[in-house]
Amino acid sequence: MGTIPLTRFAGMNEHFLLYSLDYFLDAMVELGLEHIELWGGSPHLYVEDVTLRQVGGIRREIERRGLNLVCFTPEQCVYPVNIAAREKDIRERSLRYFTKALDAAAELGSDLFQIVPGWGYRSEPVGEAWERSRDSLQQLSRKAEELGMMMVLEQLEPFESNLVTNTETQARMLREVGSDRLKAIVDTCPMHAAGESFDDCFQALGNGLRHIHFIDSDHLTWGDGQLPLRAYLNQLSKHGYQGYLTLEICAERYLLDPIGPLKKGLQAIREALGQ
Repeated sequence: MGTIPLTRFAGMNEHFLLYSLDYFLDAMVELGLEHIELWGGSPHLYVEDVTLRQVGGIRREIERRGLNLVCFTPEQCVYPVNIAAREKDIRERSLRYFTKALDAAAELGSDLFQIVPGWGYRSEPVGEAWERSRDSLQQLSRKAEELGMMMVLEQLEPFESNLVTNTETQARMLREVGSDRLKAIVDTCPMHAAGESFDDCFQALGNGLRHIHFIDSDHLTWGDGQLPLRAYLNQLSKHGYQGYLTLEICAERYLLDPIGPLKKGLQAIREALGQ
């Protein structure tokens, strides 16, 4: 079944954080993956710790191995970064952080840049945080336009954000930001938490859906969770999705052996695709 070729799947380095970036890149070659998404976190590539010259060196290492970088995702959920923060200094620092990260993404040669909406205090009106997030995204979209880059906004689970947690709010934010440099990325875990499917995503986002984090429940590798792999692939095939699908494995259980679960997930996908 399926028209989604295995060549549209990308590996990601987030669960390789106990290993060097070179180890991750070599593992992608060993596994036969042509594409990668780069998580910009310590110790691999935290933008506050590297110069653009060092970023250029990382790009050369990626290209030397014949790998293609499809998206740059700076760490923004663990570190103190929040573009919707009520505190002016936190919000301004967050904007400086993402501006640096956009410059790094351009130096890496990435076409896509992933960002989340931030969050507001549950004890304040959600509209105030929404406006701060929207204004921040508008500023960063102008920076992305200067660099000729596309940003993709990801929805989060309700415990992570009270702003963009489903396709309805995701589509609304895209409309209000009003930039052709901001589109959507869908992560299967928040999608499932919202009770949605890819059919719902395409109905709400249409051609605005440009990238996917494709992973089993709780960010487990495919086969270790509960999400319907074949149904998702069927839906993506039906809608003619042409973008990339990144295997964003994050669970701590995989940190000591990051290659094993990736092999397992790829095998599950091959079987679901009938390959």
